[in-house]
Amino acid sequence: MSTGRDAPRKLAEILGSGRLAELGREAERRRTTTERVRAQLPPEEAEHLVSATEDEEGALVLVMDSAPWAARVRYRAAELGVARLKVRVLPR
Repeated sequence: MSTGRDAPRKLAEILGSGRLAELGREAERRRTTTERVRAQLPPEEAEHLVSATEDEEGALVLVMDSAPWAARVRYRAAELGVARLKVRVLPR
């Protein structure tokens, strides 16, 4: 006899499927991209990098914590090995 309720699912099943799993994979992609870029930047610039990802068009998008640091990394596309680089500033 069915009570209309779904059988309980294991937490690993919930976290490993659907939208939650997609979010987890995207977070991991951003983390690894950020760490890779941070390793290629000079230390004083790397500490101001908030995150790094690639957009739908394949451009590397860096988010910096302030405008002066964003201005410094805008010219590093060749050093980072990318054809297109977009730099954003974290809103205050």
